[in-house]
Amino acid sequence: MKLETLDLHLVRHSEVDDKVRGFLNFAELPARIITGKSRQMRDIAISVVREYGYDYDFESAYNFGALIINERTSRR
Repeated sequence: MKLETLDLHLVRHSEVDDKVRGFLNFAELPARIITGKSRQMRDIAISVVREYGYDYDFESAYNFGALIINERTSRR
């Protein structure tokens, strides 16, 4: 299954909030957000995902630079 993906590489931290919101407004879930190694970028993206009421997981135990976004199934 190919996931819709938002790649935040080369996006300024000040633009991340708007980019993630724009993506989540139209993406079919599950979807992927690539944040790269930046903890600040990951934290901003996670904050918006939580605000939208979605769940997220890291793509793998070895890749913390990509989030998989899903409909909420449980409370975090």
